[in-house]
Amino acid sequence: MSSISSQRATAGSEDDLADMLLLVASMTPEDVEDFQGHRNGKAADAMTDEELAVQIYAEEANNLLILAQDSVFTRSLNTALRSDRSLIRQMVQEETSAIRDRRMALAMSSGRIDVPVSTRHSVADDPASLMSAETSSDSDEEQVTSAVASSSRVTLVPIAPRELHDCVICTDTIRGMEIRAPCGHFYDVRCLVDLFRSTVRDESLFPPRCCQQPFIFDQIRRYLGHDLAAQFQQKSIEFSTADRVYCHRPTCSTFLGAATNHASPLRCRRCSNSTCAHCKESAHLDLPCSSELDAAVLALAEQEGWKRCPGCHRLVELTMGCYHMTCRCRKQFCYVCTETWKNCTCPQWEENRLLVVARDRVNREIREEPAARPAGDVFRTRVVEMAARLREDHDCRHTGWSYRTGGGQCEICNYRLPQYLLRCRGCQTLACVRCTRNRL
Repeated sequence: MSSISSQRATAGSEDDLADMLLLVASMTPEDVEDFQGHRNGKAADAMTDEELAVQIYAEEANNLLILAQDSVFTRSLNTALRSDRSLIRQMVQEETSAIRDRRMALAMSSGRIDVPVSTRHSVADDPASLMSAETSSDSDEEQVTSAVASSSRVTLVPIAPRELHDCVICTDTIRGMEIRAPCGHFYDVRCLVDLFRSTVRDESLFPPRCCQQPFIFDQIRRYLGHDLAAQFQQKSIEFSTADRVYCHRPTCSTFLGAATNHASPLRCRRCSNSTCAHCKESAHLDLPCSSELDAAVLALAEQEGWKRCPGCHRLVELTMGCYHMTCRCRKQFCYVCTETWKNCTCPQWEENRLLVVARDRVNREIREEPAARPAGDVFRTRVVEMAARLREDHDCRHTGWSYRTGGGQCEICNYRLPQYLLRCRGCQTLACVRCTRNRL
C-alpha cells in the first residue's frame, strides 16, 4: 500500500509541475507583447542589443509553450490509457479468442485436426482469469497472453490452394476471378464480358448461355460494368419481343416496341419521327394502313414457297433438311403449315431435301477422311445409308463434338479460326467453340 501511495504522490506532483509549466509558458508571450508595445513608435535604423535579446527571449518562450502543451497532452493520453487498460486488455483477449476459434472451426470442418477438450475454452471465457488479468501488472499481462497462446496452440495443416480451372472458351488457365456457368463450365471475366458484348450485336447469341443453359443476369451483372449491363438490359427487351416495330426511317431503325393489332403511332426518341405500330410504316393518323407493299411481298413469298414465322412474322425459306424450323425468335414450327412443331400431322421431311442433306453429310465425312474419294457406287451406298439414318434422326441436336486440328471456317458464324475447329459427331458440322457453347 505504501508503494502505491508513493506512486500516486509522485504522479500528483508531476501533474502539478506540468500545470505550473504551462501557466508560466502561456504568460511569457504576453509579457513580451507588452514590452514590444512600449517600444512601438521609437525609430531606429538597426535593432539594438535590447531588442535582439527580447526577440531571442520570445522565440524561447514560444518553444517552451509548445513543450508545455505537448506535456499536458501526453499526460492526458497516458491517463486515458491507464483508465482504459483493463478494457483494452479484454478486447485484445476477445479478438485473440475469436481468431483462434475461427481457425479451429475451419480445421474441424475440413477434418484436418481433432480438437482436444482443453482447447475449446480460452482464458477470456473464465471470469476469474479475466479479473486477475485486469489487476495484474505489465509482466503479469505478458504471462497471461503467453498462457493463452500456449493453451490454444494447435497444429494446423495449411489450407490447400484453390483448384485452377480452364476457361471453356479460350482454354487458358484462369488465374484470377472465375465465373461458373449454370452448366458447370468455367469462364474467365474477359470471355464472359466478350460473350455479353457480342450478344448485344448478334441476336443469335441471345440469351447468353452455355450448353443451352442461360446465364442468370443478376449473378454476373457486377462483372459487366455499368455501361454494358445497361446496354444488355435494353437489348434484352428488344430481343424478347416477338413482333417488333422499328423506326420506319432506314437511316434510323431504332427499336420502338411491340406491334399492335390496330393502327397506333410510336414516336422515335432518336429522330422524333412516328411509326405505325400495325403496318410499321410512317404514322398516318386517321388513315387506314396501306397493305399494297405487304401484298406484293406476300405474293412473292407464295410464289417462292416462303413461309412466315408464326411468332415474329418474319419470312423464312427452307433450303434443305426436314420441315422442322427454328426461327431467330426461337419459335419452332412446321414449315408446311406453320403450326407449332409436333402439333400437326404433316410429314416431317421431303424426300428430295432429305437426300440433299444426306449427300452433304457424306461429303463432310469424306473431307475428314485421309483416304481418297470413294467410287461412285460406294458413295451412293453411303448416301442411302445416311438417308436411312436421317429418317430416324433427321434433326441433329449436336450433342457430341470432337476436336479437329487444322484451321477453317465455322459453318455457323462463318468466323475463320487458324488452328482448330470442333466437329459434330452426328452431322459432321464444323463449328467454333463460341457456337458450340453459346449458339447451338
